[in-house]
Amino acid sequence: MKALLVVTIAVFCLSCSAMAQDENEWRSWPLADHFTITLDGFFPNLDTRVTVDASDASPGTTIDFEQNLGMSDTEIFPAIEFGWRFAKKHQLRLMVFELNRSGSAITPTDISFGDETFTINLPISSFFDMSVFGLSYSYSLVFDQKKELAVGVGLSVQDMSFGLIGDAGQGIIEADSGITAPIPTFDIKGRYAFTDKWIGKLGIGVFSLDLAISDEEDLSGDVFNGFVSIQHNTFEHVYFELGYTFVEVKFAWRKNSLINSVGYEYHGPVLSVTAAF
Repeated sequence: MKALLVVTIAVFCLSCSAMAQDENEWRSWPLADHFTITLDGFFPNLDTRVTVDASDASPGTTIDFEQNLGMSDTEIFPAIEFGWRFAKKHQLRLMVFELNRSGSAITPTDISFGDETFTINLPISSFFDMSVFGLSYSYSLVFDQKKELAVGVGLSVQDMSFGLIGDAGQGIIEADSGITAPIPTFDIKGRYAFTDKWIGKLGIGVFSLDLAISDEEDLSGDVFNGFVSIQHNTFEHVYFELGYTFVEVKFAWRKNSLINSVGYEYHGPVLSVTAAF
């Protein structure tokens, strides 16, 4: 009887050990990094459009900052991402980036911006500053040694300010505006490990918002993004990645009878380096 009890306990312990080993086996898979810190370098083409109505509800001019105001349509800017896989199929990701731009030109036509009018042939300078803070959670519908398919939800806080400064000869004309908009996000992402070192990635995200803040004020917006990339695990804890990304964002907000809108898109290559732990 005592021998049977000893054998039973031994079998139980071995089974628990095997189960624990199976449970933790995923941690050694090529796609299963626990913590990641990624520095991205974006090299996009940009297109930025803004409309700001006057306080008397007179419609503002739709301005293309690149075509009308001399802003460069190409930029290089960094972003930083933090990832945490806190369980086998659960991840959190934080992304932050900032892009401050300026331009100068001679106005090609009269421009109505808020309560100011910038007349044709006026020397003008402009700025468009943007900060983005994104936090997301994703769940892996499929996750094994070779592949992962995950769905995610999150919140992207878009903080934008923009304005014009014109030299009218007898004085300076200034007008500016801005918006801070928290936009929910939804995305689907896939990864495939061709080998332990070569990993392909593909993702798409989309969301539409129509929010009534009050009887006099509402906010609407559309967000679309997509990317494709290839990652090489060059060293044990350092990876390099080359990809292409596309982002399009549109906002419109109304207060009383005033309607203002802003939209931007960027698309181009992305070079990234990741430290993984």
